[in-house]
Amino acid sequence: MPTTMHETVWLGRGGQGAFTAARLLGLAAVRFAGKQALAFPSFGPERRGAPVFAYTRIADRPIRDRSAVRRADVAVVMDESLLDQVSTDFLVAESLVIIDAEAGPTDAGSGERFFRVPARKIARDILGSDHTNTVLLGVFIGLTGLLPIDAVTAGIVAEFGQGAKGGKNVAAFRCGWEVGRASSETGDAARRYGHG
Repeated sequence: MPTTMHETVWLGRGGQGAFTAARLLGLAAVRFAGKQALAFPSFGPERRGAPVFAYTRIADRPIRDRSAVRRADVAVVMDESLLDQVSTDFLVAESLVIIDAEAGPTDAGSGERFFRVPARKIARDILGSDHTNTVLLGVFIGLTGLLPIDAVTAGIVAEFGQGAKGGKNVAAFRCGWEVGRASSETGDAARRYGHG
């Protein structure tokens, strides 16, 4: 587990669930992993499809910084086209960038570490919708080990309940976690961005 503050940027479009994912990560950290956390959104024009930033900070100590994340440890991109449309100054050479993309898991790019995963396809198969937030949250946790899988699962159940909606979102999260975990075993994402 990290001993310093971990900062995540979630980038999506209105309606894709970026803030829900940020909140789920924070909820899991506080209620089920004994951490401190802060999750908050940053909206431009409040309309469906407009770019949305959300942020999650996790630490062992109280968090007082409520400004936008300036140097992301991890950035989760729910719509790859946004990378050309908004400022990505928060990305630094050490940032792990998880992107919903049809190309499948890869580690490519110059400087930043990019991990592409077909999250939308997974979401359609499991959830029957294009909401990729719990899939991408699973990939993130699988790659980094930032929080225990059981803590995040409990956070999802706390948010969505134990009915069909909660069950499907847990299944989507666990599928994403398996994708991320399988890749972390062959790479160094966990050491660089999570618990190592």
